[in-house]
Amino acid sequence: MVNGAPRIVRVRDVPADSSITRAVGRHHTFETAIADLIDNSIDVSAANVLVRFVQKAGAIVGLRVIDDGSGMDAVTIDDAMTFAHKREYGDGDIGHFGLGLKAASLSQANELRVYSRSFGAQPAGRAISATEPTRVGEIDPDDVDAVLDDLHVDFPMTKGTVVEWGDPRTFLSSTKESDRSQWLEERVRSLISHIGVVFHRKITAKQVRIVVDVFDTDVNDSGVPRVVAPIDPFGYDSLPNDSFPAEIRIDFNGIEATGNAHVWPASQSGRPEYRLGGKPGALAQGFYFYRADRLLQIGGWNTLAVARPELEYARISIDITKALTPHITINPEKAGLELDSDLKSALLAASVVGLEGGLDSFLGSAQAARADSRKYTKRPVELVEPGRGFGAEMLEAFAATVETVNAEPVDIRWRVDSSEAPLRIDIERRTIWLNEQYRDVIAGRGSMDAEDSPFVKTLLLLVYSKYFEGSHLGPREKAELAAWDQLLTAALREELAQQARQMGSGNDE
Repeated sequence: MVNGAPRIVRVRDVPADSSITRAVGRHHTFETAIADLIDNSIDVSAANVLVRFVQKAGAIVGLRVIDDGSGMDAVTIDDAMTFAHKREYGDGDIGHFGLGLKAASLSQANELRVYSRSFGAQPAGRAISATEPTRVGEIDPDDVDAVLDDLHVDFPMTKGTVVEWGDPRTFLSSTKESDRSQWLEERVRSLISHIGVVFHRKITAKQVRIVVDVFDTDVNDSGVPRVVAPIDPFGYDSLPNDSFPAEIRIDFNGIEATGNAHVWPASQSGRPEYRLGGKPGALAQGFYFYRADRLLQIGGWNTLAVARPELEYARISIDITKALTPHITINPEKAGLELDSDLKSALLAASVVGLEGGLDSFLGSAQAARADSRKYTKRPVELVEPGRGFGAEMLEAFAATVETVNAEPVDIRWRVDSSEAPLRIDIERRTIWLNEQYRDVIAGRGSMDAEDSPFVKTLLLLVYSKYFEGSHLGPREKAELAAWDQLLTAALREELAQQARQMGSGNDE
């Protein structure tokens, strides 16, 4: 038809092709996938959720998410295993798409198995594979009972559900014991941090207890459980006479909503609540959107502003109300949002109590607070001038704080050195050389930035400045350098030993 719509003579449902279902959840990370499963547990009133890594012969071979929620009967579990079967969600439910269980699990593993029982119903179990995700296998009820009765958990499982990943694709495949220990420790820490942030309100309110452990099938027992603690992105202590947090008022198309604008105190920027997941606080600036007290977006300005260091203390929390929902698109991984043009315009024009102007005014206040925190007082102290190896802000801090001696700048740089020494002093080339082979220990894993480790480099400049102030070293200076070299080498050995002990402890679990 050219000038009108064609007539529809019949309508039928077409099952989703397996290639389509495999595409769903492709953007899940391990952490967001687990958080999606925990959403399901919370929605069925679980008081306890256990995330369990399954270990066999030293390797992590699977994972289980165990909860004591209301459980599922045969009909409910069939609905849960059907792609895009969307039940009716209440205002307090975290679920949104009807995809989480399948998409999250099959984004990480080749097999998904679910075991569940509810009061008054026969145990039910289902299994699907990533290769044929629309084919659902029914697990024998006796096997479901056997699994649920042999969980070794510290809470009753008269009802509840186990989501099990078999043949995980994203887990480490290395057979090296040290690699396995390190991978597991990093994965557990990252998971605990992410969950602690995403569910911080619910954990604080004691609505749910979330624990992570490692179960060794060789000894049929688990290691020490790690209870997930809440990490509140707004968990700072308010300062006297501080005008923040301040209410932000949003008004458009007859919709009224509120949020809270925060300027994080610079003096508290060392807190884990500021450095979410151990990352620089500047990466956490922006909007924090909550739905049913579940954090859906951790920072970011949604194209309303550009992230920059000057705004690192600026954070805004907004609860998604029923009125706001039509103007917000939640991605399937629940790790970010898209706002429509109406809501974006309303946020730009929103009023902030105590300020004249909208969002720009608040960002200006946050920028001014950051600038105030970086005001320095000149001291009657002399140091050699820092050169390469320091960022622009550190060079500015040196210039504003100390006087510089009349000598060429000193660089602090990385290079490969086959010796055990963590650093070398090169008076002729006016350089402190850091040993590249210890970069992960000194600067943190994965660092490749030439201006990394400003704290360590500043300490080194404070200690070694005087040796670069003259043209040559006397016997006393040479003896001091030899002593500092021995002490720093001993400290490095102890640092490596502590890391090895931590890895060994993680492996024992």
